[in-house]
Amino acid sequence: MPARTAPPKDPVWIEHDGDRILAERGEPLAVALLAADRVLLARSPKLHRPRGPYCLRGACDGCLARVDGQPNVMTCMREAHGGEQIETQNVIGSRGVDLMEATDYLFPRGIDHHKLFAGVRGVSSLVQSFARRVAGLGKLPDAVVDPQSSSPLRVDVLIVGSGRAGLAVAAGLGSYRVMLVDDWIALGGNLALRDPSALDAALSGIENTQALPATTIVSLSREPGPGIAALCVDASGARLVLPRVVVLATGCHDHIPAFGENDLPGLFSARAALKLQHAGVHLGKRVALVGEGLAADALAQTPDSEFLRFSEAEVVRCSGRGRVRALVHLDGQRERRVSVDCVVSEGPGAPAFELAAQAGAKVRHTSAGFVPVCDASGQVAPGVFAAGSVIQNAVTSAQVATAVRQVLASVLE
Repeated sequence: MPARTAPPKDPVWIEHDGDRILAERGEPLAVALLAADRVLLARSPKLHRPRGPYCLRGACDGCLARVDGQPNVMTCMREAHGGEQIETQNVIGSRGVDLMEATDYLFPRGIDHHKLFAGVRGVSSLVQSFARRVAGLGKLPDAVVDPQSSSPLRVDVLIVGSGRAGLAVAAGLGSYRVMLVDDWIALGGNLALRDPSALDAALSGIENTQALPATTIVSLSREPGPGIAALCVDASGARLVLPRVVVLATGCHDHIPAFGENDLPGLFSARAALKLQHAGVHLGKRVALVGEGLAADALAQTPDSEFLRFSEAEVVRCSGRGRVRALVHLDGQRERRVSVDCVVSEGPGAPAFELAAQAGAKVRHTSAGFVPVCDASGQVAPGVFAAGSVIQNAVTSAQVATAVRQVLASVLE
């Protein structure tokens, strides 16, 4: 079971479903809950299947909860400051015993409420009303949020993503007005997990850059035009950023394993497991590592844990009631069950191409997923460049920075 390796250095108290939980100030709420062995945090909207954090980077629904009266908060992206009231949402009963989980047993192949009893007079409307009541993602917020005024922010370059590629591009842009954003609560991306000393050096090279963690670019648009408009959201609200050039260093989404019960709480991506390790959270005495990669290899060196290595092709399914308790794998032609505290999965990630596509980039499908098509300078669309693993490192960050400087020189002359 997950547990802290040492007491918090700057402890604060948070509350989860009425229970007080000790947290480290500044850590994600989801990490604090996992450290207290609260692996099941949410329920799926329709079948009410148990959900837990998988990615710890705001890309799955496993940590959604109601926080201080606000529904659908990604608790992996919200820092603990003390006093937060966290409640499980979308349940009838409790987090562990949700009465509506019965739908998962009644409809083991899933339920399509759009077709169920459709057209049957008197029954169809009742089914639709029932479906709307039991599904969904929480109730409305406790308080109405007042609208806020905001004026557009103009910058020379907007860089999305603060991993190795994003930081390298920022370092190559000299005295231009550069805004670098990352939706994680700290800068660095994978670099912070795999090489913290290299991160310190990279951050020292962007002293003139406006670096904003916990900031998400929701969309890129060519409206109202001309040029690109980025909708930027952070804790203070939303605002419009109008950059002359955009650089996308958005990296890759975590690999999703293709075996049974891959949505059970207690299954983590290797990147999420590394984040927990860096936060001082011990994953358990026996951990199954599925797949291969740098993160999995680093985790396998963790003391006080037994790591069982499997290829993804060997794994049949996860097993457990409400959370992972075991892994079922093939041993020759036979299935064997091995008890584990959690499962960690690593594999090739799919490029995070979505913002590039919004900006007008063409994409091609590869074995890695959809990859934005770029030219020799890293340009994927007019005024938009990409760097790093989102374009499978087809162009170096230095080449991208050089191309961006040339564009800015022609625009500003």
